[in-house]
Amino acid sequence: MRLALAVALMLTVAVPAAGHDIERAEALLMDVASQRRAAAEGASESDRAEAVFRLGETVTTLVEALNADVAAHGTRDLFAELVAKRLQAQTINVAWTPPVNRYVYDLAAFRDYLRRAPRGRFAPEAKFRLIAERFYATLGPDPETLVGIDLPALQRAALEEERFLADHAGHARAGTVRFFLAVDHYRIAKIVTDPARRTEHARRARQALQQTVERSGEAFEVRAAQTLLERLGR
Repeated sequence: MRLALAVALMLTVAVPAAGHDIERAEALLMDVASQRRAAAEGASESDRAEAVFRLGETVTTLVEALNADVAAHGTRDLFAELVAKRLQAQTINVAWTPPVNRYVYDLAAFRDYLRRAPRGRFAPEAKFRLIAERFYATLGPDPETLVGIDLPALQRAALEEERFLADHAGHARAGTVRFFLAVDHYRIAKIVTDPARRTEHARRARQALQQTVERSGEAFEVRAAQTLLERLGR
């Protein structure tokens, strides 16, 4: 704790404008430690599972803050590295990833939550976090472009998205998952060589893309869906 306070003081003196960010990071790190204890020592398995989910949320929030700081300043700094190392010291896998130029969390807490409580009240959100991370990790500068994934993995992702929509059709994240599925069907249609499969995936892509255009409130999703629909039309 003395080391943490000393580091915070040093950085506050060196970069006065970042003081509030340091205070927020310290508060989130304290939450992480508290949630890890609750995950191990909670009164019931339900309490322990919920603590695991909350841990995943807190780490995700902290990593998003680090990445926002990187985006604002154009580079990572000593403080961000110290935060990442403190998380790693607690066996939380957060690391700087050069190919994407950001800090990446492996989302282990959400996988752990689903293992502990596959039908728990946070299960749909935990599933969504994992689906979204997988999708965005494969997204290049253009929705059509695949990054670091092969056809079998893409097909498995589409099946997972379909299961989410079947099990959680009324969930607040369902529209976004439908967009993911639309893009994945489009990309599968562009990759497969069998004409019948290509036609079927293109049909599914067109249907889900049209639903995205009509129902989504996210400008990025609507623009991307319109672009892909135009390409399917051609």
